[in-house]
Amino acid sequence: MQSTETLRTAVLVVGAGPTGLTLANILGQHGIDTVLIDRKPSTVAEPRAVSIDDESLRTMQAIGLIEPVMKDVVPGYGVHYYTRPHGRCFGKVEPTASDYGFPKRNAFRQPLFEATLCEGLQRFGSVQVLFSHTLDGFTQDDAGVSAVVNGPQGSITVRAAYLVGTDGGRSSVRQAIGSTLVGSSFNARWLVVDTEDDDDPFWQTRAYCDARRPVVEVPGPNRTRRFEFLLRPQETDEATLRPERVSELLRPFRGERKTNVVRKTVYTFHARVADHWRKGRVFLAGDAAHLTPPMRDRA
Repeated sequence: MQSTETLRTAVLVVGAGPTGLTLANILGQHGIDTVLIDRKPSTVAEPRAVSIDDESLRTMQAIGLIEPVMKDVVPGYGVHYYTRPHGRCFGKVEPTASDYGFPKRNAFRQPLFEATLCEGLQRFGSVQVLFSHTLDGFTQDDAGVSAVVNGPQGSITVRAAYLVGTDGGRSSVRQAIGSTLVGSSFNARWLVVDTEDDDDPFWQTRAYCDARRPVVEVPGPNRTRRFEFLLRPQETDEATLRPERVSELLRPFRGERKTNVVRKTVYTFHARVADHWRKGRVFLAGDAAHLTPPMRDRA
């Protein structure tokens, strides 16, 4: 469809995940005209990221949202290392430092976190949020960026001084500026299972160091919990994701107690960084610029 409307702004942010929402709040605080777009109809509904560090919480404080964010956070959790399920605990790491005024490791739930950040944008008349809008392409010149954006009412042109791609690991903005992810990917695959209505009060991470199948168990706010199982090379994604197989893997940890599984997926973790984060007036941020394996936080 031909673009018939031009929307002018200082910054166009593409991707309303945690990074894009945070950036929009920062820009809003400074009264900078901002348009934030995302292809999804709203913020995410399913669990994704589960850990937030002290530096990120300091950022939440800086944008005036630390109190609502902390309502949905398990602060200051560490790691207890076990030989196997119900086995001996042979080591503990429980950080106590708070160099930035907050605990170093904290559990959160991404849907709640994003909803809080999105609600925070209502404070700023200079920020416009457009869900169900997709970036179709853009060009840039010395004065700004012209982007074609498709939405429910058709196509519009957004003319911005700058564009920031916060559109995730498969960033179309990164591809458009010719940036490439360099680094490595782990050969290992992990089954990630998120649960709700959890009845386990233990609020530290448990790491089960069983060579036959390492498992990590991460507590979350509001009676949520995540289990991560290392898969063997011969185990297929399809077979692993079957409900009966997920129940079988959870049984050593949950017994016959009812477990409310709300998400299950197989991940391959990446340690990659974009070879350049900027081209002219177009920038990358968040997973569009770098992918960090979450296992670094388990040490």
